[in-house]
Amino acid sequence: MLSRSLTWHLLTVAFAFIINCVKESFIIRKLLGFSQFLSRKAVESGVYAWLGKEVFTSEYYQSSAFYRMVEKIWQFILKVIRGLQFFTRKIFANSLSLWVFDFVNKKGLLSVDVFLALFVGMMFIVPHSLWNNLYAFLAAMFFAVWIVWNIASGKLKGRKVFGVGIGICIFAVAIVVSTITALAFSDAVRIALFMLASIILCYGVYAAVDTKEKLVRFLTIVLACVTITALFGVVQGIRGVEVDLEFVDVTANEGMPGRVYSTFANPNNFAELLVLFLPFFVPLFFSVKKNSTKLCVLLGFMAVLVALAMTYSRSCWVGFALCAVIFVCLYDKRLIIPMAFLVILAIPFLPQSIMNRIFTIGSMEDSSNSYRIYIWESCLNMIKDYGLTGVGLGPASFRMVYPGYSSPVAITAPHSHMLYMEIILELGILGAVGFFTFVFGVIKRAAGRMRIMSKELKSYAIAGISALGGIAFVCCAEYIWFYPRVMFAFWIIPGVLLATARIAKKSE
Repeated sequence: MLSRSLTWHLLTVAFAFIINCVKESFIIRKLLGFSQFLSRKAVESGVYAWLGKEVFTSEYYQSSAFYRMVEKIWQFILKVIRGLQFFTRKIFANSLSLWVFDFVNKKGLLSVDVFLALFVGMMFIVPHSLWNNLYAFLAAMFFAVWIVWNIASGKLKGRKVFGVGIGICIFAVAIVVSTITALAFSDAVRIALFMLASIILCYGVYAAVDTKEKLVRFLTIVLACVTITALFGVVQGIRGVEVDLEFVDVTANEGMPGRVYSTFANPNNFAELLVLFLPFFVPLFFSVKKNSTKLCVLLGFMAVLVALAMTYSRSCWVGFALCAVIFVCLYDKRLIIPMAFLVILAIPFLPQSIMNRIFTIGSMEDSSNSYRIYIWESCLNMIKDYGLTGVGLGPASFRMVYPGYSSPVAITAPHSHMLYMEIILELGILGAVGFFTFVFGVIKRAAGRMRIMSKELKSYAIAGISALGGIAFVCCAEYIWFYPRVMFAFWIIPGVLLATARIAKKSE
């Protein structure tokens, strides 16, 4: 219906005419030529060739004593589970309950990926006042048992442990050490449980989503729930939100309305969630077949985009822009010029409040910007003394040490306002090495297998890489893990990238 409408046809013709006019100009031709020259040099470089190699299954890692030890533990766990399964079936043989279980399981009604997607989606929809982060931990434990049970029975792939990579193992060790040595032990245990839940959710997506159909189904459910959350934010913005002085410097942002936060407690946290999942709307739009479904995906994308604008989160605006640039560069570099042209055309239509907010990016007259600078200076002094070992896991340990290094302008701070700095301060150099090794390894693995991916699957991998690239900028100005629901959402993305890489290898 959408593709056959007269309005859609006129818009397509007008857009094609504008693009052809732009492409024929001398400046554009020179820019495209220079871009193609840089692309050729990048492809011919040794760095590009190295990025195409595998990192998780390297012979050095698999031949190490550490890998062999972890592999033996993993195989022992699977052996115990298989024995338990045999014992259970022997007890309940010929029982009605076992017959019902086998029937439902055979019909796919107990699909792990569907239940995992529903939980992740509901985690975003539930209002902040009704949410408890222990729900995520309990659900993660449930999914961990469920997934291991299915791996042991052969219904899920995952008999080898190298899929998670050496980086996540180092990161997990750093979490345990930082919890034991933390100045505030009880708070460290609390955060350790949330981080454990995050890692399980990541590996859960990787283990449960093992086909392209499951990948599309998983993301369809999650994005539908993200859209619902965004619609809550849009309605909230239309009805009006009271300006909170904690989130807005009214002197530097005169006339700016209240910032929407939807089901979250903080507009910045809400915006971070939207940045993480916005890129996936594009491949989903091309994956679905029906025009009515395409229209729903397009409207969902627009709702999320409007909600992101209403959060007035400057770092997330820039993060989304970076997402778009990375996506276009990886998908088709020829779209860079049209995208830039559309952005320029859209500027006159932006509300004045958004333009004023954009002009305050980096301005030291805005107290929220200058406040971060003073905190970062204090945290750099902390790193000089605690960078090797960290102060211990959790914001409570940070708050116990920070006053001794604080600036007179920023005497108290809940955290460092930067994810990378916070990881070093809490987990030390070991945690930072583990985290960066894991994230870069996930991106490297997905990028290395793009050459064997179908166009559809490649678009999902590009969306995941774009999401991590965009949120990477946001992490420079925000400690996004301070709100656990955003931390859980963050770890879903590496799980999706791991799944796409494995699906590509499986299809090959």
